[in-house]
Amino acid sequence: MRLSCNTLLILIIFSTAAIADTTATFILPSGVNVEIIEAPFQKSNFRIDRCLDGNEPCLINGRIPFGAAFGLPKTYVKSIKISYKGRAHFLDVTDMYDAWGPRKLQYEDSLRFGTTRFFGGECDDQSCFLRGIFSDSDGTFAAEWRIGNGKSFRTVLTDSDDVISLFKKHIDSAQD
Repeated sequence: MRLSCNTLLILIIFSTAAIADTTATFILPSGVNVEIIEAPFQKSNFRIDRCLDGNEPCLINGRIPFGAAFGLPKTYVKSIKISYKGRAHFLDVTDMYDAWGPRKLQYEDSLRFGTTRFFGGECDDQSCFLRGIFSDSDGTFAAEWRIGNGKSFRTVLTDSDDVISLFKKHIDSAQD
């Protein structure tokens, strides 16, 4: 019996480590600190609809999951926190899946595309404007947030290729 309890304890420890959250942190050129936390997607924590036959997109909690182009996602965005000059804000991350993975803030491809930064924005003492391009392999999507009067609002969440291309060109500002 003692061996069984020890074996069970070891399995629990390794299972917990295997499903741990992952965190990506970086500082934007504008000085804004960003922390993205992703967690493993576990079907039992979500309401899944229309995923059985492959002819219709899956719905997670009654909505289309951005980032999960085919089938169920591997991860979901648990939180995105930005901070600037001692003030922190949490951004709306609902419906965001398979978003960041192990990638860095920017990708350099001198032969085809040049440098692509995947998150940008700026803050001043009163407000912030932020954009991100998300994907860990398939199902690329874009999001945009504005912060004013201490409140955060997501203004864009889309998988439109046109918007993604626009965000790639103008990741830091709508006025570029």
